[in-house]
Amino acid sequence: MKLSVPFYENKGDGKQCVQVAMKSILKHFLDRDFSLEELDRLTGRKNGLWTWISQCVIVLHDLGLKVKYYSKSDLEPYLQGEPFIRKRYGKDSEKILKFTDLPIVLDSIKNLLKYNIFEKRKMSFDEVESHIKQGYVPLMSIDHNKIVGKKDLYQGHFVVVTGFDDQNVFYHESGPKNPGENKKVLKSTFIYAWNGTGNDIVIVYGKQ
Repeated sequence: MKLSVPFYENKGDGKQCVQVAMKSILKHFLDRDFSLEELDRLTGRKNGLWTWISQCVIVLHDLGLKVKYYSKSDLEPYLQGEPFIRKRYGKDSEKILKFTDLPIVLDSIKNLLKYNIFEKRKMSFDEVESHIKQGYVPLMSIDHNKIVGKKDLYQGHFVVVTGFDDQNVFYHESGPKNPGENKKVLKSTFIYAWNGTGNDIVIVYGKQ
């Protein structure tokens, strides 16, 4: 089965896959059009920086959508800020901190926990499929290099999952390289790419 979710390309600075996913979701559920610049402002993202999933979830919630963020990693330790990031990510922490607006991220995590819209749990892919069958839309974090078969370092990417069949997963590939609507990938490959992250997933259920 396949959901009919609007598709948009990542035509910004190449680091706005989160904002593009939000744009699709907001059009799908609320029939509201947002520019990438507006979504940058709402999420607190500055040009060239990354967007953490917590920034996205808070905005979707505040705009009137029912959402829940699931991850196998707990968020609360991140409230310790830079010391925790350095301890958790080691040599990768310098790059993470360079591209992260930490005060904005920490504020979004605090609000997620306050609103009780985060759960530390690895969702099974059977559950993901069950949500899609009910018309809910998953936003998922994947290691894009695992999708394209590269053995390079981790390349985080955020995508709208639009459907599945027995063998495949369909998702909107916003780009900036090789964008495509309802792109098809083997289910085993997609799950491998998702498992290469913290198994982060946001389920958008609809209007509050």
